[in-house]
Amino acid sequence: MTFAMFRVMALELWRDRGALVMTFLLPPLVFLIFSAVFSGATGEDIKLKLAVADEARTVDSRRLLSAVVADPDLRADDVASGEEVRRLVRAGRADAGLIIRADPGLDARPVLIVSDPSRAVAAPLTMARVQQAMGRVMPDVLLARTLAETAPTFGGLTPRQQANAAGTLDALAKAPPAGEPETGLFAREDISGVRKGGGTIAYYAGAVTILFALFSAMHGALSLIDERRSGVADRLLAGAAGMAPVINGKFLFLLGQSLLQATAIFATAQIVYQVPVLSHLPMWLATTLLVSACAAGLAMAIVTFCKTRDQAQMLSTFVILILAAVGGSMVPRFLMPPWLQTLGWGTPHAWAIEAYQAILWRDGGIGSVYIGWIVLGGIGAVGLLLAHLAARRIR
Repeated sequence: MTFAMFRVMALELWRDRGALVMTFLLPPLVFLIFSAVFSGATGEDIKLKLAVADEARTVDSRRLLSAVVADPDLRADDVASGEEVRRLVRAGRADAGLIIRADPGLDARPVLIVSDPSRAVAAPLTMARVQQAMGRVMPDVLLARTLAETAPTFGGLTPRQQANAAGTLDALAKAPPAGEPETGLFAREDISGVRKGGGTIAYYAGAVTILFALFSAMHGALSLIDERRSGVADRLLAGAAGMAPVINGKFLFLLGQSLLQATAIFATAQIVYQVPVLSHLPMWLATTLLVSACAAGLAMAIVTFCKTRDQAQMLSTFVILILAAVGGSMVPRFLMPPWLQTLGWGTPHAWAIEAYQAILWRDGGIGSVYIGWIVLGGIGAVGLLLAHLAARRIR
């Protein structure tokens, strides 16, 4: 009897080729994607996007600017001014900013790091990358600073020592050695008008909202499979209205369910962490409605194209995990390799998270979120349309 039951279940799986593929081929694919996501977040492979401005405009500041822009471990853009650096960091278009505000070889703390507290790891990584670049390209400047800082402690340098130091500096300028010397070059400035931790909370409130909106919507949409298997769908198709009222009704229910979930999440964020949801209520509500519609439409489309409950459950889990990983619900996207960051814009998660952060963290207006609204609303509308088309073919 035991072997007979084993044989029956094995035959069912073998005959359901969709479930067979998703059972044995999707897990290795998920592993490959997750390994790419998480291996890129270890620190060594992170390529930060920097905005760099040279306000000193000296020979050494230009050397430093060129070294940073040319560094293969960074994605640095030369911008016009320090204010432009701050604007780009605040808008989330740069992970951190670098303002060379004085001569790197002469002045105290000549390099200002402009950081976004919601990307806390970006500032120390920027400092490390800049130090590495200077160690490779401008070791003479670093040594000159070290001599200037230490000489008073020993009563200054003798003329002979000064001559030796000058010769060493000339040699280093011509042939930089290997090494990454560490110096006190940096000052740090957080973008203005922010509260520590608030950006991170807003980020993960958005990440959790879209993640659970999809989980709940997929679970609710599975009832379409049950209605198909029980014969309810056949009876509805025989009527004048067909499956359209069922699809629309389920879509509205899933939308409302996701809206209530998001309300619970952001109410907790408001009460516990003082995330300013109420002060941005209209734009938060518009974003949440579109996020909910996106999740509902996507779930309905996926389920209506599956023939069995096993297929729908496996495929929905696969879709949710992959979208969450690539879209930034598990690891902040700026910690991912550049190609994965670009790929993330193909997921609703990235647009939802960016919209919530733009509203609740950066005080952005409609101009900062309208593209995300279009993408989220478009996914929901296309998903609902596909669900209607697929439902007509139910047999």
